[in-house]
Amino acid sequence: MNTKPLKIKIALIFSVLIAIAFSLNWMVATQTMHEEKMEDLEKALNHLLSESNEEYINQPLTLKSDLSFLYTIPHNQMLVRNSEVTMLRFLVTKIPYIRQENEISTSFKLPNGLYLNAISDDTKLQLSVNKYAQKLLLRYLFSLLILLIITIVLLDYYMKPLAVLAQKTRDWKSGDPFDFSLQRSGREIEEVSNAFSALIHRIEGFRTKESELFKEAAHELKTPLALMRSRLDVYENSQHYEKAKFIADLGHDIKRLTDELQNVLFLESSDFEDPTLVNLTLILQPILQKVAILAQRKQLSISLSPHTFTLNTPEKLLIKALTALIENAMTYAPENSIITIHIDPLHKTLSVTNSSGGEKYLFSSKIGHKMLRRLSDELGFAYEIKTDEVHYTITLTFLQESESLL
Repeated sequence: MNTKPLKIKIALIFSVLIAIAFSLNWMVATQTMHEEKMEDLEKALNHLLSESNEEYINQPLTLKSDLSFLYTIPHNQMLVRNSEVTMLRFLVTKIPYIRQENEISTSFKLPNGLYLNAISDDTKLQLSVNKYAQKLLLRYLFSLLILLIITIVLLDYYMKPLAVLAQKTRDWKSGDPFDFSLQRSGREIEEVSNAFSALIHRIEGFRTKESELFKEAAHELKTPLALMRSRLDVYENSQHYEKAKFIADLGHDIKRLTDELQNVLFLESSDFEDPTLVNLTLILQPILQKVAILAQRKQLSISLSPHTFTLNTPEKLLIKALTALIENAMTYAPENSIITIHIDPLHKTLSVTNSSGGEKYLFSSKIGHKMLRRLSDELGFAYEIKTDEVHYTITLTFLQESESLL
């Protein structure tokens, strides 16, 4: 996995966002400084007019008064040198002076009702603000460059585990250990690594189950197929093999083949499923409704225990298993008999009991036992099969913690 393009994209997006933040901050800082310098310049002009009026204006000023003496006052000259006052002008007017563009002015009302105005250009002020803005911009650009370098270094450090995970994935082969844990990785990347390890574990488990399934299917199905092939050969080469017996024997072989094939398909359909909290009675009731028509045909009665308990288990797979057990009991139970489904919350058991009908049961075959054994691993139960001349019982004992509902 090449993480460089991703690092470049993240660094670019981060840099753009920081640049936008810096730009907004730069504009706000520049505008704030401009306003503060305007206020400082107005205060300086106000101070200049106040000092001039108190110390150097000894007679009332008129609209035609000569104001040149105000420019020669040492205090005013010093204030101009040490401030950002530019092109200072004094003016006596009837109303306060209305400043023009690029001007700063203040007005002082004289005792005779006229106004003495001090006017300055903002040239020096603008130069000062621009100089400050340029310095601030250079500092921001330098800070942005430092942040970009730090971002790239941190991304390279924190994203390196992703490259390690990708390399482990490329190097992994079926059958090898699938430990994709990473050292010194961030919490988010560690979660990705753990989730990926779990996914590989489930996929490998599925592949193992699939391989075992085909081996079992090949082993169990070849026997009825071989018998059918043999019967055909015997029927073809023997004059004493009656047609009716051949058809009956072949039908029996086909029935056996069908049963084994159904078992194989049942195993194949039991895929991975996340556990959920399920109630046994709520699971069994829809199953019994589904098989009610089959029970009516054989005039069977099904007795369901009033007790129940809950389990944290794959719901769909549990429904398949219980349906297979109940259908198995109904298939081999004699007509007009009772099938009992007993639930023991204390011992966390579920038993399906039917009267023995003297026929071969589904789970007496090898593949049937393998199916039940595999389901016990995935659903978390132990099973026991008891049979005698009267009853056939399959008992499931759930090994997980459960909540009893009496």
